[in-house]
Amino acid sequence: MNSSFYRKVAYAVALVVLLFPMLWLGEPSTREDEGGRLAQLRTTARLGQADIGTIDPASETIRLVTLGLRGPAVSMLWSKANEFKKTEDWTNFQSTLEQLARLQPYFIKVWEYQAWNLSYNVSVELDAVRDRFYYVKQGIQYLMEGIEYNRDNPTLLDDLGWFTGNKVGRADEHELYRKMYRLDDDLNSDDEPELRDNWLASKRWYELAIEAIDVKGHPLGTKNPTTFFDSPARSQISHADAIESEGVFGTRAREAWREGARLWREYGTREMKSTEDFLIRLVDDKKWQQEVDDLKQQLNELSPGLKEKMEQQAKAGLTPEQQEALNALPPSPTSQQAEAYTQASEAINITPDKIADRIAQELPEKAAEARRLAARIHEAERRVALIDSNRDVANYEYWRIRCDLEQTPEALKAHELARDAKHQFDEANPEGAKDLYEKSFQQWAKALEQFPELPADSATGSDLMDVVEEYVKVLEQLDLRLSDEAVADKFALWNIVEANDQQRKYAEDLERYKGRKSGKPVDQPQQPPLVNPADALPQQ
Repeated sequence: MNSSFYRKVAYAVALVVLLFPMLWLGEPSTREDEGGRLAQLRTTARLGQADIGTIDPASETIRLVTLGLRGPAVSMLWSKANEFKKTEDWTNFQSTLEQLARLQPYFIKVWEYQAWNLSYNVSVELDAVRDRFYYVKQGIQYLMEGIEYNRDNPTLLDDLGWFTGNKVGRADEHELYRKMYRLDDDLNSDDEPELRDNWLASKRWYELAIEAIDVKGHPLGTKNPTTFFDSPARSQISHADAIESEGVFGTRAREAWREGARLWREYGTREMKSTEDFLIRLVDDKKWQQEVDDLKQQLNELSPGLKEKMEQQAKAGLTPEQQEALNALPPSPTSQQAEAYTQASEAINITPDKIADRIAQELPEKAAEARRLAARIHEAERRVALIDSNRDVANYEYWRIRCDLEQTPEALKAHELARDAKHQFDEANPEGAKDLYEKSFQQWAKALEQFPELPADSATGSDLMDVVEEYVKVLEQLDLRLSDEAVADKFALWNIVEANDQQRKYAEDLERYKGRKSGKPVDQPQQPPLVNPADALPQQ
C-alpha cells in the first residue's frame, strides 16, 4: 500500500513539473504578449488560421453543423452544382458555389474550378455580350473572394492575372469586354485609375503572385517557372499592343512598349529553377556556350591533334554499309540502313568523354585533368541545353526583338498609318486607303531593316499579313491586283508575303512580280478578243 501511495505522489509531482514547460510552450499570444514558444513559432512560420486568410464565423458554423460529415456534404454540393450547370439554372448554380466556398474555403481547387466554370463555361452559354461579361466578372470576383480566405496564395493570384488578362482581353468579344471592364466599379479601385485597363490589372495580379513567392516565401508548387515568371511582362506587352489597336499611338504607345521591353529583360535575368534542379538565367545562353567552347579548347590542348586523329580512325573503321548509310541515306531507309547510319554517327562523334578516355590511356599523368574537363563540359552543355529549351518555351528572343522593334519611330508611324487607312476604307474612300496602306508598308520595311535577325515568318510577319489582306481588299475595290506594275513597285513587303503566304493565295502575284524584276517575260492574263460591234449584228 505504501508503494502505491508513493507511486501516486511521484505521478502528481511529475505532472506538476511538466505543467510549467507546457505552459511556457503553449501559452497563447495576445496583443500585449507574443505568447509561448509554440505561438511564436506559429507566428514566424505563418501557420495560424489568421495568417492563411479571412476567418469567417459563418463558414465555421456551417462546417460545425455538418457534425463531421463535411466530406459527404461537399460531394453532394459538387453534384448539385454540376446539375444546375447542365440545366442552365444559373441562380441556383451560383448559390451552390457560395455554399461550397463556405464549406471548403481553404481548398484551392474549389476556387480554381468554379471560377473557371463561371468565367469560361457559363459565360459562353449566354447570347447577350453584357450577360456573358456578367459571368466573366463573377468568376474574377469569385477568385478575389478566394484570395480573402487564402491570403497571398500564388496559384489564385496567378489565376486572377490570367482571367483578368486573357479572358477579358483575348475573347472574341474583347473589344467590348475591355470597355466594360474599364467602366466596372466593382472590379476597379478609384485609388488606382490606371489599373482600369484589364491588361495592367492583370500585370498587377501577376506581380503579387511573384511577390508571394519571392518575398513571402510561398512555394511555386507544380507551376513551370519559365511560364510563371514571364507573365507581368507579357501583360505589359499585351497592353501596348491593345492600345495601339484602339488608336493610341505616339509617346504613350512607345512608353508602353518600352516598359514591356524593360520587364522582358528583367525576366531574362531572373534566376529560375531548371528541371535538373540547378538555377538558370535565360540571358546566359551565350555565356555558357562560350564556357563550353573554352573548356573544349583546354581539353584539346592536353593532347593537340588527338581529336582529329580519333575522327580519322573512326571513319576508317566504318563498315562499307555504315559508310554508305552515312554518305547517302535514302529518304525512306530500311531498318538495316537506319541502324547502320546510327552506328556510323555514333562512331564518328568524338565526345569529350571519348577524348578523356584516350588521353588517360596515352598520357596517364593527364588523366585526372582530362576527366575533370570532360565532366565540366558535360555540365556546361546541360546548362546550354536547358537554357535554350526554356528560351524556346518563352520565345524569349522573338519578344526581346519585338519590343525593341515596336519602339522605333517607323513602327509607331506604320501602325498609325494602317489605322488611318482602315478608317478611310470604312468611309468608302479606297483611293485614300490605298495610299495610306502603301505608306504604312514603307514604314514597316524601314523598321524591319533595323532588325535583320527577326525572321520574316515570325509572328510579326503573320500580323503584317493581316494588314496586307486588308490592303488587297482595297485593291479589289479599285479593280487592281497586287502584281500590277503600278501597285507592285510601291508595295514594300514582298518578302513578308513570300514567307507567310501559307495558302499560296498570292503565289501567282509573287511569280509575276519576281519575273518582271528579273527581266523575264511575264505571262499576262488572257484578255477576250476585241469584237467589232458591226460584226456582231445578224446578217440580213
